[in-house]
Amino acid sequence: MKKSTLLIIVLTFLFSLSATTLMAGEKDSAATSSAKKASPFLITGKLPHLTKLLMQEWDNPALKLASAQKDKLLVVRKQTISGVKRLGPEIAALEKQVAEKIFAGKTPEELYALVQSIAALKAEATMLHLHCIHNTSAILDPQQLSFLRNM
Repeated sequence: MKKSTLLIIVLTFLFSLSATTLMAGEKDSAATSSAKKASPFLITGKLPHLTKLLMQEWDNPALKLASAQKDKLLVVRKQTISGVKRLGPEIAALEKQVAEKIFAGKTPEELYALVQSIAALKAEATMLHLHCIHNTSAILDPQQLSFLRNM
């Protein structure tokens, strides 16, 4: 009887420990995946990331990128990425402040200025994205743009 009781206690302990570990892992992975998916842009899922697509197809003979085009496209990509990378941490820090402050009892009205700051930074990031699309489109010819749109 003592052995079976001890076995039940040990198994219950192991089961509860593994369940707790699984639940903690789910919370961590959910937080990590949502942090990875957080976008600095106002418009998400509707605008293409042309330079990212181009990098994937950079040497594709069907795309027929000329050397001069590649040089210009790399400049556009570098400018866009550096601008967005600069804004990303600012946006994330402000979003964290809003989340912390709302749970600390601040009112939405008290958080309005922070939210407006986030909106302004996201608008700036979106404009960088739009400039990237515009500038990339100006470098590519109609057939190259068609190739990317059909991917």
